Amino acid sequence: MKRVLSIIFTIVIISALCITPFSAAEKGAKVVDPKGYLTSEQVSDVTAKLNDITDKYDMDVVVVLIDTLNGASKVDYADDYYDYNGYKDDGCLLLLSIIDREWYISTKGYGITAFTDYGIQNIGSELKSYLKDEDYYGACDEFASLADEFIAEAKKGKPYDTNHERKDFFDNLFAIGISLGIGLIIALVSVAMVKKSYKPVRLKAEANDYLVKDSLVVHNGYDNFLYTHVSRTRRSENKGGGSSTHTSSSGSTHGGGGGSW
Repeated sequence: MKRVLSIIFTIVIISALCITPFSAAEKGAKVVDPKGYLTSEQVSDVTAKLNDITDKYDMDVVVVLIDTLNGASKVDYADDYYDYNGYKDDGCLLLLSIIDREWYISTKGYGITAFTDYGIQNIGSELKSYLKDEDYYGACDEFASLADEFIAEAKKGKPYDTNHERKDFFDNLFAIGISLGIGLIIALVSVAMVKKSYKPVRLKAEANDYLVKDSLVVHNGYDNFLYTHVSRTRRSENKGGGSSTHTSSSGSTHGGGGGSW
């Protein structure tokens, strides 16, 4: 019974994709925008950037803008659209459901490696400001730039993840400024305290010479090292969050994640 229901569900999803108003020319397109949320110039601009990613990394990065999911699962919609529209085995797809105010990134093949769960949420955070302002071109353009950056980092063997967090220029600049400011304050306070308490003395031959007269009589002195205690703590290993995966209706393995704005 479960298998029958699964087959029926798959047929419904595929049917929904088939009746979606995407022309034959849009099959395999890098930017799919049947309702015209982007101008033709904007579509051309984003498409050029995504084609450049394909040329550099042999991966497909796709953007799909729709009105609404009509109650369908954004996970299934994004996975199935990528699987059934002629894209490469390695890549990712950004789905924007405008009326629902939902976004989802589906990853496949090397895209699962390049876009970890952490990375996907990081990208979503970057896109939200554009989406809230209804700047859909800005969101798509930023996604293209981020996808290029994330794939390039993954190709170096260090995909962005919980153990390799992404920092933008302003984050680094702010952190450096804070560090320098704190260091300067500590240095100034330390110098002021030392200067205030400083009382110059003449150099003495022995430590005993610094004692106040008749305050203490030292007949003999020696150091006796009694014992040693070494405390060892195991260093925790952060292996990173990685990518959670699932199987789409086509039987392909996908990663992904999403949210709302």
